[in-house]
Amino acid sequence: MNADGTALVNLTNHPAKDAFPAWSPNGSKIAFDSDRGGNFEVYVMNADGTALVNLTNHPAGDLLPARRP
Repeated sequence: MNADGTALVNLTNHPAKDAFPAWSPNGSKIAFDSDRGGNFEVYVMNADGTALVNLTNHPAGDLLPARRP
């Protein structure tokens, strides 16, 4: 996506609910919540949608990822 909001690209195609994206300070990664495993967990991926990693695995829902410089 361009800074002006043009050239939007869908980065996830999973039928789960993906929500609350948080960009890394340098713009290279995106953290987000997803219930793709049956429970809301925090995931991170490269800004181009590659290299998806599940960061949390807990029976309680993990919500609202935040990045700090």
